[in-house]
Amino acid sequence: MNPSVRFSRVCLLVLVSALMILYWKKQHCTVFDQIPQGRTVKTRLLILSTWRAGSSFVGQLFNQNPDVFYLMEPIWHVWKLLSTKPPYLLQPAARNLLRSIFLCDMEALTSYVYKDEFISDLFMWQESRALCTPPACNAFQRCDIIDRLLCINDCMQVPFRKIEEACRTYSHIVVKAVRLLDLKVLYPLLRDQSLNLTIIHLVRDPRAIFSSRQYARLNYSNAMLSRSKNSESNVNIVMQKVCDAQVRIYNAARASPPPFPRNHYHLVRFEDLAKNPLDYFKMWYQAFGLTMSSRLESWVHNITSVDEKPIHYGSKDGTLMPISKFSKRTTQYWRENLSFQKVQEVQHLCRENMKVFGYHPVQSEDELKDSLLQLVVPQKSFQEEH
Repeated sequence: MNPSVRFSRVCLLVLVSALMILYWKKQHCTVFDQIPQGRTVKTRLLILSTWRAGSSFVGQLFNQNPDVFYLMEPIWHVWKLLSTKPPYLLQPAARNLLRSIFLCDMEALTSYVYKDEFISDLFMWQESRALCTPPACNAFQRCDIIDRLLCINDCMQVPFRKIEEACRTYSHIVVKAVRLLDLKVLYPLLRDQSLNLTIIHLVRDPRAIFSSRQYARLNYSNAMLSRSKNSESNVNIVMQKVCDAQVRIYNAARASPPPFPRNHYHLVRFEDLAKNPLDYFKMWYQAFGLTMSSRLESWVHNITSVDEKPIHYGSKDGTLMPISKFSKRTTQYWRENLSFQKVQEVQHLCRENMKVFGYHPVQSEDELKDSLLQLVVPQKSFQEEH
């Protein structure tokens, strides 16, 4: 064989092999890739919402990214430890804990958790991909879509100090919180340029929230909000406080003059997200400098295309929270589950909330059951007004 031809074939083989290796590395995590060296945190995101508004789903959109360190509801510990105090007095403590978490200073958590021996002492720790992967735990590779049950089995007794060690290896820190009831308390964090904090404020039709709360174990939070041992009899008080808090957060964000950079606050309605989850997913990833893998995009497509009723918190099928069944129909379930009388009660309690966020009231039983009647102001019109 001609030497030049042989040489050309060898070069071609080397080139093809190199391209195959690069493709493989892009699709899989190597040990070296899993623990970036010397990485500093650049981006911080707070998913701010209320109970049963879809924030768990939004949290998981970020959580499953290998560049994100995610914690779900760490402020729960503040409420639990200081449960004798009114929720509004706990807001400064919650703010200070958030700042520490965003700085990967997890020593602050030890002041609120009952024990700090294992990562399993942290509320909802198993919902964090970062605590199920290196350097915290080796149950999964860093780019895997985690299975919470396997994580629980393998990572429960990982030392608590690993939370901080893991946090410091990520470029993005994301926290989900439903127990922050006032945005003004967060002004110092939003004004701190070194934190580079952005908020996604997720709201949802109060009637849907009320319907979904019936399936959730929220007696403890209800009691905190209503300041009553018998929270069931004060569900109206709870709903009113929940609705008022979301309006108050929005008004604080839109205050004039701007209390912080406008582009650090993003209002999103659950109903708009449910219609176009992949569009929001891609928009957020681009805005926050995250890369979307084909594996991650497929995961989002799979969990948002199942046209079935959602699994609620009481389920035992091993799915990741109640988000594994998420589709456009999710926004309409409340119309099947609530009586017209209950709907009227919620509409009265949350009338300002519904007006601000673009939800139309129903005036009759027929309107309630008419699935063709649109009860949400169209997304384009809503965005133009806000």
